[in-house]
Amino acid sequence: MNTFRLATALLVLAVVSFASFAEDTNTLPTMITVDGIIYSNVTWHTVTPATVTIYHQVGVASIPLEKLPPELQQRFGYDPQKAATYQAEDLAAAQQRVADTQARERLRQQREAEAAEAERRQQQAQEEQARQQLAAIQRANANADVEVIPVLGLAGPINLLDSGAYVAQVALSNQTTICAHFDEGGKRYLEDASRKYADWKTQQESGGQQLQVPLQPGTILLYGGRNGVVRVPGGGFGLTYSMGAQPTPTTSPPVATVYAVREENSSCYLLKGNREAGQTGGVTLYVWQ
Repeated sequence: MNTFRLATALLVLAVVSFASFAEDTNTLPTMITVDGIIYSNVTWHTVTPATVTIYHQVGVASIPLEKLPPELQQRFGYDPQKAATYQAEDLAAAQQRVADTQARERLRQQREAEAAEAERRQQQAQEEQARQQLAAIQRANANADVEVIPVLGLAGPINLLDSGAYVAQVALSNQTTICAHFDEGGKRYLEDASRKYADWKTQQESGGQQLQVPLQPGTILLYGGRNGVVRVPGGGFGLTYSMGAQPTPTTSPPVATVYAVREENSSCYLLKGNREAGQTGGVTLYVWQ
């Protein structure tokens, strides 16, 4: 930090010194020769403790003060010791900039390599997981008995597992509930089956009827539905009217067929699909439709 301040101070002093003599440009030559090179139409510009910048007929040049005639060196306040200090500090600053740039580039490359390695490992883990799942399904197809499960719908929320598969409670047509694992196709299929069953149940429960019971004074309207009890809207002197037993559904509930394999050492089923799709290598394939 101290060396940087010293270099800055030297530069400021040099610029101030140049400003003092630049006021009288007539005293500065417009042509000089340095190391055998002739510079014409010279305009003098920035001065540092070690160099002076000039604009000349064919471009720009930075001339070391030590190569100028003594009278110009004196005008520019040239001091060999100050020039050497300035050059050393300038070189150190340039080297530090290069080192900083190289360090940033190494850090960037390291981070990119770490990210690529993490992505490779993740992909490798996913491929291994998929391979294990495929092997498990193939073993289940080859060795286990496939059961046909009549499903009414989902009996609970669908949860996503770390493996990428799903798990949920499935309601069967025999009024039992099982734990089931399934993939994305099974998720869509079961959600559709659940909607169909819910629509059917709503339709069955919405077939209400309206009764009129004469009562003095006036008439009270009694409303009834599939629940077997008629309600009196707004009171009605506490009058109720029973419709009797629950009516028989007019249509059968929609049942979805699912092929499933009971998982080993588990209370869950692996849902495989709702339609057989032939065989490959002696293994029966199933699809969701």
